[in-house]
Amino acid sequence: MLGQLSGAFAHELNQPLTSILGNAEAALRLIDNGEADFAELREILRDIVHDDLRAAQVIDRLRALLEKGEMLRRPVDLGATVREVLEIAKSELITRHVRVTVDLDPNLPVVMADRVQMQQILLNLLMNACEAMGGLPVAERKVRLATRYSPAESCVQVTVEDGGCGIPAGDLERIFQPFVTSKSSGMGMGLAICRSVAESHRGRLWAESEGCGATFYLQVPMGGSLA
Repeated sequence: MLGQLSGAFAHELNQPLTSILGNAEAALRLIDNGEADFAELREILRDIVHDDLRAAQVIDRLRALLEKGEMLRRPVDLGATVREVLEIAKSELITRHVRVTVDLDPNLPVVMADRVQMQQILLNLLMNACEAMGGLPVAERKVRLATRYSPAESCVQVTVEDGGCGIPAGDLERIFQPFVTSKSSGMGMGLAICRSVAESHRGRLWAESEGCGATFYLQVPMGGSLA
């Protein structure tokens, strides 16, 4: 997981850094050739500042995801969290040729949760979905992310659905146990940790699979104290 993230962030960092270098070299050429005017240099410097801020945001997102601190329970819009995770994983999705469809409830209420931990759960589920479809033709690599509000259960539910090989019925609970993995290089801790985090929010995380593909469900209650 860390290897995947480092590759994705390296790719994402490369874009603003390349732009900063290009703008700096252009400014130097204009100055060396005696062709620079203040308006043009000002625009170049604005672009450099903008790209520098983009690079800083990438680093801040990586630091937030990797830091281990106390749970910060705040009002969280899980629809916004889904969009943040898609932005974080954008480079990885492009590299893996995975197309994502999003179905977000526009009237989704907020939940009391740790935003970074919610990001970690959803990012893990999204990366697992991508890996499950690694052997499929590019046109079939599709993931669906959805959110909905359940008034009856007083919770918000996030769904991550892939079109991969599916999960045998006997493994639907087993995959959440520590050290259980189908990956050659995996440790089998990702889903176990994700479920533990969900339960620490008094929520639920489970999987269903019928035929091709698997669907993971994350439910987070509207309020209540943390475990």
